[in-house]
Amino acid sequence: MSTPPRFTHASGLRRLLIELHRCPDDWSGPEARALLGYCADRYRALAHKYGQSGEDAATAAYEALTATATRWARDPWGVVTTAVQRTLQAEHRAHGLLCGAERARHLMHAPVHDVTRFADYLPVERDPAFQVIDADDEDATATSDMTTRFVPTEEALADAVGVFVACGWPEDVARGALDLICSRLMEAGQRRRAFEYLRRHPEGWGHLDLSQEQWTRVLTVVLGAQHPDLAATDLGRGLLWRLFVGQRREEISCDPAVTRALATAAPLSLEARHA
Repeated sequence: MSTPPRFTHASGLRRLLIELHRCPDDWSGPEARALLGYCADRYRALAHKYGQSGEDAATAAYEALTATATRWARDPWGVVTTAVQRTLQAEHRAHGLLCGAERARHLMHAPVHDVTRFADYLPVERDPAFQVIDADDEDATATSDMTTRFVPTEEALADAVGVFVACGWPEDVARGALDLICSRLMEAGQRRRAFEYLRRHPEGWGHLDLSQEQWTRVLTVVLGAQHPDLAATDLGRGLLWRLFVGQRREEISCDPAVTRALATAAPLSLEARHA
């Protein structure tokens, strides 16, 4: 019967971590690789609970294993387990909130709901959330005919992301902003209601590290300017409505009102801001 590796018990793990601290190059050695493989197996079930893999858990474990507190802890495995669980929870929360893991740690117990992605909804033709003029308006018939040319939801969202990227936005931040706007739009059922809620609540610009001024520009581009006199114009209808009725992404990307507003509101990427 083979003897289990020394790192499976507290004292053996502590000795190994001290040795690895003194000679960091040994992390590429067989015993260190075996330790990380053991961590992947040990925390695989925990990782699956938060929608991640054993390898993700091993990465989180490595960060804990290299910490000074772990080397000198009475129960180093207890420290590692707690750290891995918190990291997996933060990554899971970050995915739901569309923000970085470090920011998610601070929001772990905050009363903030996860973002609902626009692509999670089934496409529904002539969704009232996209209506921009009353049924009594003289252009109502034409608008109704245009609205039936519905762009599939995932395609519309991908095209909207493409417009943002063409204006200098990192793709991850663009998708996060649009997912948040679209989820609120579907919940509110009306563009004006969604616009006012998102404009007044910091969940949008806070999660994406935008200023309120940048965020308001983004909302105006995506949901349209909310002045009644502009309701029948492209500026009043907004990016989502224009894609909804079948306008091409290339056409919208050449609209100076859209490109200027998005370019002046473009932030850094999520990776750059959490580096």
